[in-house]
Amino acid sequence: MEPIKITVFIPTLNAADLLEELIDRLQKQRQKVDQIIIIDSGSSDGTFELGINLGAKAIRITPDNFDHGATRNLAVKQAKGNILVFMTQDALPADRETIARLIEPLEDELTVVSYARQVPTVGAPYSEKYLRLANYPSESLLKNKSKIKQMGIKTFQNSNVCAAYRRFEFEKLGCFPAPVVCNEDMIFAAKAIFHGYQVSYCADAAVEHSHNLSIKIFFKRYFDIAASLDHEPRIKILGQTEAKGLDFFKKQVKYLVDQNKHHEIPRVICETAAKYLGYKCGINHNRIPKKIKKYLGLNRAYWQRVE
Repeated sequence: MEPIKITVFIPTLNAADLLEELIDRLQKQRQKVDQIIIIDSGSSDGTFELGINLGAKAIRITPDNFDHGATRNLAVKQAKGNILVFMTQDALPADRETIARLIEPLEDELTVVSYARQVPTVGAPYSEKYLRLANYPSESLLKNKSKIKQMGIKTFQNSNVCAAYRRFEFEKLGCFPAPVVCNEDMIFAAKAIFHGYQVSYCADAAVEHSHNLSIKIFFKRYFDIAASLDHEPRIKILGQTEAKGLDFFKKQVKYLVDQNKHHEIPRVICETAAKYLGYKCGINHNRIPKKIKKYLGLNRAYWQRVE
């Protein structure tokens, strides 16, 4: 086997407040990170220059040219590594073992993707804490075709918040879809699984990551997620998305009650309604006029390019 070389990719936009801490933690990993590439899309806070000063290779693109799939694929062309680790600017390795544990499942040649556990940051809303607990549990899981009947759409869960890919298979399978409005990680995982490969959820590798999103952003985010499924219609065919969403909502409310956080329940109701409406609009985006559609998601430039 050829020696392991790891390239970490970090798309950035005004990330100067966290970038130094992120790169410092990556450089202190027990498993050596051989190369860090940041792909900056128009930062105004010195992120690009800071990345270079911290030892990263920096690629600059214009905001209008950013694409969740194409931008990452572009960066891969400049990578030295045979293991590709994609991260986001707001995810911090929880300890010095994150990268080493993340890549362990890739020793199996059938496992082409391994994604990390996400633990909520200090001060995250309790609704967000439950989301991380539910989607990123404490037990690892290996997913392949045999899991589809049992797990449905969750078989294809994958997250470029922190995920490692075997480069050979990544390129063999055509890299990330592009252009794509979002969800490039899940779509790639589905393609890999349908081609007979495996995806590993590695609970032993953790990053600190959570959000505190507005109701408006929840709508836009789920609009994009649903619209992105055009790239992998087989995910749509599985169905049961609404039933799973309702089940998640009930468990989320129960969690808040158990934590004596009843005051957060109205917000969760609003968040759930925004997710549902955004998802329904996204699934039916082909029926929406293009002059309206570009305002419904988070990536207006994408809709301007594809329409």
